[in-house]
Amino acid sequence: MQKNTEQYGFGYGFNTSQDMAWTLAQVVAATGGSLESGDGGVVFRSISTDTRKLETGDLFVALSGENFDGEAFAEDAVRSGAAGLVLKRKPVRDLKVPLVLVPDTLKALGDLASYRRRQMKALKVIAITGSSGKTTVKEMTAAVFSKKSGVLKTLGNFNNLIGLPLSLLPVDSSHRIAILEMGMNQPGEIARMTEIAAPDIACINNVQNAHLQGLDNLDGVARAKGELFAGLGPEATMVVNLDDRIVAALAERYPQKKITFGLNRKAQVRATYIRHRGENGVSFTLVAGPEKVRVRMQCVGKHNVLNALAAGAMAWAAGVNLKEIAAGLAGFAPYDKRFQIEKIKGGIRLVNDTYNANPASMLAALETVKGLSRDNRSAVVIGDMLELGSESVAAHRFIGKTVARLSFDYLLTFGSFAKTLAEAAREDGMAEERIFSFASKEEIVACLQGFIRENKIGANDWLLVKGSRGLRMETVVSGLQEANG
Repeated sequence: MQKNTEQYGFGYGFNTSQDMAWTLAQVVAATGGSLESGDGGVVFRSISTDTRKLETGDLFVALSGENFDGEAFAEDAVRSGAAGLVLKRKPVRDLKVPLVLVPDTLKALGDLASYRRRQMKALKVIAITGSSGKTTVKEMTAAVFSKKSGVLKTLGNFNNLIGLPLSLLPVDSSHRIAILEMGMNQPGEIARMTEIAAPDIACINNVQNAHLQGLDNLDGVARAKGELFAGLGPEATMVVNLDDRIVAALAERYPQKKITFGLNRKAQVRATYIRHRGENGVSFTLVAGPEKVRVRMQCVGKHNVLNALAAGAMAWAAGVNLKEIAAGLAGFAPYDKRFQIEKIKGGIRLVNDTYNANPASMLAALETVKGLSRDNRSAVVIGDMLELGSESVAAHRFIGKTVARLSFDYLLTFGSFAKTLAEAAREDGMAEERIFSFASKEEIVACLQGFIRENKIGANDWLLVKGSRGLRMETVVSGLQEANG
């Protein structure tokens, strides 16, 4: 979840299609706003929240946040060609374009997306949330549907109260499936996104210790993620991770149709005969009801088998047959900064898993790398896991102990909890000379370059880099790439 000014819409460049233009009357009806000026028949080509990407004929919705006031850019929007404005307050002077005033422009943006979604009677909406893996599951699901026409999906990780409406607004009569990701860091956010999207199929991938700072504890995470199931209509289908007891318990509260997935033998969609093929990926038999098919995937790790089952279960719920599901999963490639493996100088396997981190995803990454490295050496660079609130110290100690337990050869730490993590690894028996803590990422790159020169890591050895988004640990990856090709 972004926390900079782009969280408030600036930087998102989505447009509705030409055949789904908006009349001013529709804008007023969707938002319940007050029409201050303009004729109801005025037509807008699309909706924009970004004056830098706004095009002539757009309706500008002025979003504001902690560090930015979109209302201040109303004149800029008109100069850039905006044909109308949605604002919270009337401008000091008449800007000579239609104006709709609303109490809350963020709510108005969501209301516009909700209005458009409900116009699309033939559209099937698939919604995905979870503490980890939700973007991967969304991309896997999109890969399954990739051979079909009329598929809309969340772009990148635009999964918040700004990104979801802007992802949904481009929907038009040609679309048959919309695959939407829902993220959150505060209670009520997923409830609102569910209200906007009105999903037909919904999946909570997992509930884990993440975003605790805004949710207090695991129960708070469960309540927030559970807002997706709670907000579903009576005809919707829940896709339930039977391996996650919290998700399974959440689903039991509601009467909607359920399709279960997991490694659990009772799951309707499950994986059997799993074979890990090293860095070449993983294969397994996908079982759905009475049918089965062999799946071969490019991505690695047990966690990605579970992600694939979630995607497969949602596609199965939408009526996709198993052969198509298997073909789509086979075509999926790891998404940006999510366990991407590449070789650098000397044949070292560099794993870029820097998109984000929480204790569960960190554990999965560490165990996967150790499984891949086998008898070769392994090193890990760990940045802080953020937004864990009062659990931060315990969580970083757990990861430090896990690094020691898994017998990594080197541990390099960075961030506010670098020393906490390092100390826990030492306590669990990792040798002092194999543990390093740094004040800058440049120092990490320099240290690793020393390791390469001194052959402390070399051909066929593995190096994992991981941390929360706020630490931008990918700069360590790019530094090594630039130095080593």
